Amino acid sequence: MRRMPQLPRAALVVLGVALAAALLWQLPGVLNGPASSPRAGSSASGVATLASPLDSTAGPSAFGTPVPSPTPTATTTDTATATPGATPTNPPVIPVAGASWQPDPVLTAAKEDGRVTIDSAGHAVILDVAPPAKIYPAAAALDTRWTGLIQEPPRTGVDDKGTAYTDYNYSLFCGAGTAAVVLYYWPAAHNAVTTKAGYFAEPVNLGTNRYARTYWKAQDAGGYGRGMILYLAVAEWPQPDRNQAWWPRPGLMNWDAHPASTYVQNLVDGINWEASGATRLNYFYVIVPASQLTAAALRDHVHADIGLGVPVVIAARTSDGTHSLPNWSTKPAKSAVNHFVSVVGYDDAAGTYTVMDTCGLTCNDRNMRAGMRTISQSNLFSLIQAEPDDDGIMW
Repeated sequence: MRRMPQLPRAALVVLGVALAAALLWQLPGVLNGPASSPRAGSSASGVATLASPLDSTAGPSAFGTPVPSPTPTATTTDTATATPGATPTNPPVIPVAGASWQPDPVLTAAKEDGRVTIDSAGHAVILDVAPPAKIYPAAAALDTRWTGLIQEPPRTGVDDKGTAYTDYNYSLFCGAGTAAVVLYYWPAAHNAVTTKAGYFAEPVNLGTNRYARTYWKAQDAGGYGRGMILYLAVAEWPQPDRNQAWWPRPGLMNWDAHPASTYVQNLVDGINWEASGATRLNYFYVIVPASQLTAAALRDHVHADIGLGVPVVIAARTSDGTHSLPNWSTKPAKSAVNHFVSVVGYDDAAGTYTVMDTCGLTCNDRNMRAGMRTISQSNLFSLIQAEPDDDGIMW
């Protein structure tokens, strides 16, 4: 459940620190975060070879008749296999007492007013006055020649050093995969997405087949952006969020959840932090819970963000019993899973969105490669509404 704004983030952090210093005891456990978006995988094998595309900075390409729309590298060990018979270890965490995550009310209000834009240097800017309502093209899409090849590592296989591994947590990295897609389009993070490589290990040992140490490149035949995906999943930790109740350990993943999951508030903070060049949490993206979203508002938010050259993040159910995300089977909603994808284009005449799903082999239940596919605008909205945690979208 989303918590409504009460105090600005900075005030909450100061208050939390003051309370922690004043009290003679410390909170013994981690507060439960808001609802999660875990994702299940399927067992499969085999990886196709990808051709190397041109690497270009992104900008929307528009066509059709205009239509109006309202306004740290990881460890340096070569060991990539899970530790046999490992006992889960959870080092003690001391979060700030009495604090809870809150959206920034100033940024939220500015987004609702249409006062957040991106300047020519690729920096998010909050305007004092909303610009006139824009007329958006009937169809537009981001350049996805590079991002269309981003794919999460499979849960079993060999890493980019050729070392065999098994880690079932890798089937849960949809938040990190989606974040890597989004951050490609932000100049402050673009280089990290396209170049980050190294060894990565999870901050918590959750046991056999849940604690691999692997090496990943930025570009590989198996998928692009894997170094950044692993960094985001296991090491991302914005300075203002460190050791807060909602973010007690490194990584977008909440390693204290069962199974480990990406909470939407960590995802929005992580993306804003990296997109701003590690300077701000209240930068560009805000959360709109599914319960506060309409189909028309979703379309307007997609128009606005694609028009600025950046994707929209979607939290959805993989199936609602009638519809499904493109890489997933149609099944009863209770048998489906929560999932993160990004919208990278739209075609209002066809009534479709183009979504990028980074979950690939051994991850989605159709054993399909990650990539871009179209989905009916109404079906995507239904799947957002079917996600039981009310996570909604980030735009």
